[in-house]
Amino acid sequence: MLAFLKDRMNDYTVVSFINELCEASKYLGVLEAKINSYHFEKILIPLLRKKEAISSMQIEGTQTTMSDVFEEEIKAQSTADKAAIEVQNHTKALIMGVEHLKNNDFSHDFIKELHRIMLTGVISPKLQDSLGKYKTKDNKIVNRAKTVIFTPPSYTQTEEYMDELIAYMNKEDDANPLVKAAIIHSQFESIHPFDDGNGRVGRLLISLYLFKSKLINFPFFYISEAFGQEKTIYYSKLTDSRNNTFDEWIRFFLKKCVIQAKIHINYMDSLDELYKKTKSTLEKVLNSPKFDAITECLFTQPVLTSAYLSDKLGVTPGQAKRYLDTLQDLHILQSDDRQRYKRYFFIELLDLAYRL
Repeated sequence: MLAFLKDRMNDYTVVSFINELCEASKYLGVLEAKINSYHFEKILIPLLRKKEAISSMQIEGTQTTMSDVFEEEIKAQSTADKAAIEVQNHTKALIMGVEHLKNNDFSHDFIKELHRIMLTGVISPKLQDSLGKYKTKDNKIVNRAKTVIFTPPSYTQTEEYMDELIAYMNKEDDANPLVKAAIIHSQFESIHPFDDGNGRVGRLLISLYLFKSKLINFPFFYISEAFGQEKTIYYSKLTDSRNNTFDEWIRFFLKKCVIQAKIHINYMDSLDELYKKTKSTLEKVLNSPKFDAITECLFTQPVLTSAYLSDKLGVTPGQAKRYLDTLQDLHILQSDDRQRYKRYFFIELLDLAYRL
């Protein structure tokens, strides 16, 4: 049976992961300083949000790519593609969460609303009635072989366990926010309060908790990518945290924080370099006062059509196509073989997002 947090406050020893905690704190500080002086927030943050959504989905077995997501965004008609909907939902949930937590605490209704937003349009039809609601029947946590590895508390106890967890999330104390974030994630996944979507909601809560605790001043730190690099170990450490002390799980969590912070720092440096290089090239070859707007379009929507660019720039489709063809001649963009609705891909940016 899952223990309550009040009975586990001594289930970790800081000295056992002090080196990892110091390193994670250092790199998050470096990342915070870097993003505070960064000039391209409106380009960087949407890209990081998409990357986090895709990484979180991939942990759950949903396979999609950054290119797939951007292609869906330029389609003229609404899409029924569940992966694209899920990425959009993730972004909506994050934005809603940040706005709520600026002036409010964590609550049952807030966490249920995160679930409703994230799972709308992607949850199994038979679970539609469970959107934004705690489970109404018992569930189990299974591994890839469908073997039961943990039985969460009964649905009749969900409210009680979540009451305690939410109080712990809202409590201001001397505990390090990174350590608390690790414990919160472990306990949330162990409670497994929803019929579906527990992993996705639980990982989103990490980012939101670190923001609410003021460890970071902007909700830009997303950790699913680092978890996904060692998905089996991630699940194994979570399982161990239910049966043993929190030490090994917290150590793993902190190591992943370091890895993710380094990924973000590298991504920002590479994005900055690519942006300056691309803008310099466009300024030299495009005889147009719109080169700034074209550059921004490339970095916010690296899969383009002439119709999309025409709408964004306020120019004719023919002029937009001439811009795109010029960028293709410069090898900045690559197009597909379509005669109609041709798509142009900013491969360097898509590759950058894929590699990091």
